[in-house]
Amino acid sequence: MNRLSNAFQFEDDLPPALRTTVDAYADQGGLLGAFTYFFTVLETGDERVAETLASIPTALFVTSALHDDAIDDADRWGADRKRRLNEHVSTGDLVFTAVLEAAAESPSGVDLTPALETVREIGSGQLAEEEFDAATATVDDAIDRVEERGCVWGDLAADLVAATGRYSDEQLDSVRTIATNGLFVLTVIDDLADLPDDVENGITTLPLVWFDGDPDEYRSTEALIDAVLASDVPDRLADLVAARRAAIETAASELSASLARSPEALLDAAARALAWYCESVCSVPITDTVSPAERRAIRDGVTGDERSTRRYIADRIAENRFPAGVGDDVDIDIDEFASTISDLPDDPVARTAIRLRHLESILDDLLHTTIDDALTSLRTASTPPS
Repeated sequence: MNRLSNAFQFEDDLPPALRTTVDAYADQGGLLGAFTYFFTVLETGDERVAETLASIPTALFVTSALHDDAIDDADRWGADRKRRLNEHVSTGDLVFTAVLEAAAESPSGVDLTPALETVREIGSGQLAEEEFDAATATVDDAIDRVEERGCVWGDLAADLVAATGRYSDEQLDSVRTIATNGLFVLTVIDDLADLPDDVENGITTLPLVWFDGDPDEYRSTEALIDAVLASDVPDRLADLVAARRAAIETAASELSASLARSPEALLDAAARALAWYCESVCSVPITDTVSPAERRAIRDGVTGDERSTRRYIADRIAENRFPAGVGDDVDIDIDEFASTISDLPDDPVARTAIRLRHLESILDDLLHTTIDDALTSLRTASTPPS
């Protein structure tokens, strides 16, 4: 794992289940790392700096997630409680050494002071979990809690991008808006999908705060979830997510207009970021997520003439599969997009598109990415087998 390899060199000594968990958390944290890598290498052209900064959110996410598990799952571990607590806490601490190493090796011109302050906010945010009073919490309180739990990770990515000193304040505002709102959306969707577990654990998140009924009146968790699904909560959450995604789209458009970068430069930065993620972080090989037939189809789709490329892009957008995580939420000029791609070198475009499909598959496996996905999961779980 390149820069992360020292922090993860102990993995072979871990129990298989915990090793799988560490890999999954690295896969997830690496997505934020890839975001950081892209914007860093786009303006600096320095892969070493990009790798250093990208390793910080990647490793910190693994540490934070393992420590969260130690807090949330300890009561379920029974006789293994002490051993598993030790494994989770100690492993998280070992992974955190990658953050320390990155901070120590950052070039003198890179100012990590704001980013390290955000790291402290992430740590102190865990303490706030115990201060959230579900009995008196308002919707605004619950939204603020989402900001504290989710958006702070976007702040970290933006602070790391800012550390190079290459972006204007206006551009950094756009980067921060994209990152924080993206993490807000994923946190809201994740809270909806996790509603049954949260109810069982006595954790109150936005979906339950928005629910007008009294949770204590329901005979079971399943009955409460059914009531929430039948209420206006899903529509409220969908409206909230749509507003945040609109903010992302606006910020992305403003940032794109302000960056004096050619399509070739953007492709090169994306290719480097995806290569770092796929080769240095992700535990899942591309061959496991993108079949040979699909790789051929992607290559044929993005390397043909402009007409065939336009058709391919339109089909992917209709399937909500290109680019990853967008579709109806973003207004894409298919003709302009196809024309741009057709003018770029075939091999980098195809390789990047395949890796992008791989990243999308990883994201879909790790997280629910839309309100509809989360609702489908909840409804499937609450429907008894026939």
